[in-house]
Amino acid sequence: MKKLSKKLNLAPTASLFLKVVIVAGLVGLWVYAFFFAPSGNPDRIENGEWIEKAELVCSQALDEISLLPLAKESRTPADRADVIAQGTQVLEKMKTNLIKLPLDSEKDKFNTVSWLSDWDTYLEDRRNHVKRLRELGDIQPLLTATDNGKSVMERMNGFARVNDLESCIDPGDF
Repeated sequence: MKKLSKKLNLAPTASLFLKVVIVAGLVGLWVYAFFFAPSGNPDRIENGEWIEKAELVCSQALDEISLLPLAKESRTPADRADVIAQGTQVLEKMKTNLIKLPLDSEKDKFNTVSWLSDWDTYLEDRRNHVKRLRELGDIQPLLTATDNGKSVMERMNGFARVNDLESCIDPGDF
């Protein structure tokens, strides 16, 4: 600090003042961080009733999908495509029912609209996979990537996990 005050040609009182300002700023920053800054995950839905209803909608969809044969055990790619298409219809109905659940908070609305937009992309990926299975035969699914290189499914599932919506994670049925 002596070198700094010599370089800046500060008087000893100005140097002391600078030190006090720096320390006060650091203390203020930490006080804000620990006591006043918002805490928690910004993706967390505040409306507990919505979470309960959404979990019920998703668990009903999972129950329907569990009644379908396992796509991976299908004998042909065309059979697998049929099973995945049926599962996709169930998930489309699930998403439609989730849209109908009311929310009051603008933050909650924004978060769920973003999440449901990811579901739209994921459902489109499923439809494309069904089409490719029928046209090309036995192929791997292609999932849309986000800006950071992860699949939309990862972001979609992350939101569900943050909000304790375990039934709303992709069903892993294809």
